[in-house]
Amino acid sequence: LISPLHTLSVLKNKLAPIGGGLKPGDLVVSMRNMSAFAILDRDTHRLKRMVRGGFMGQHSVLHFEESRFLLLDNQGGRTADGALGVSRLLMVDAASGQETTIFPNHRTPDHLQKLYTMDSGGLAISPDRRRALVTFTRQGKAVEVRIADGAVLVVFHSIHDMSHTERFPEERATRAVRSWLRPVSYGGDDDPRDRK
Repeated sequence: LISPLHTLSVLKNKLAPIGGGLKPGDLVVSMRNMSAFAILDRDTHRLKRMVRGGFMGQHSVLHFEESRFLLLDNQGGRTADGALGVSRLLMVDAASGQETTIFPNHRTPDHLQKLYTMDSGGLAISPDRRRALVTFTRQGKAVEVRIADGAVLVVFHSIHDMSHTERFPEERATRAVRSWLRPVSYGGDDDPRDRK
C-alpha cells in the first residue's frame, strides 16, 4: 500500500502577508501519487486549497513567496503527444493557478535540457531566496539555478572513484562510476524571513 501523502511543510513567511487566503503556519501537504498538493489551515487543519496543474509526481513542494510555491515536477507534465516531459523546476501560484517553468528553459545548455528523475529527487531554496538546488537523483546530478531566470550557476556530479573496490576489478584503475544522488541542500535552514 502506497500512501498518497508524501511530504509535509509549513508556510514560514512571518513578515509579510502571503496572499490568496494563505497565512504563516498553514500546512502544505504534497500528494505525489495524486500529482497535487494541499494547503491546510494552521489552526483548524481544514482544507483551504487543493492545487493541481500540469505537474506530475512532484517532490519538495516549498513555499517561495506570497502565494507562490516551487516544486520539482518529476515527470514534467505531458507533451502535446501525451508522452512524459522532462523533469523541471516549476513555480506554481496557488491563488491564480499560473505555472512558470524556471528550469530548464530556452537558455539552458543542451546537455542539461533533458534531465529526468521519475520518482525521486529534491529541491532546496537558498536562504537569500535567489537560488535553488534541484537534485536529479537517478542521473546523479544536481543543478543550482537562479530563480529569477533559471540561469545555471553550478552543476554537481555524483562521481565515485572505483580504484579501491573489488567490485569491478577490471575497471578499478581506469574508471569512475556515476551513482544516484540524494537531495542536495544548503547548509542549515536559516530563512531570513523568519528573523524579526
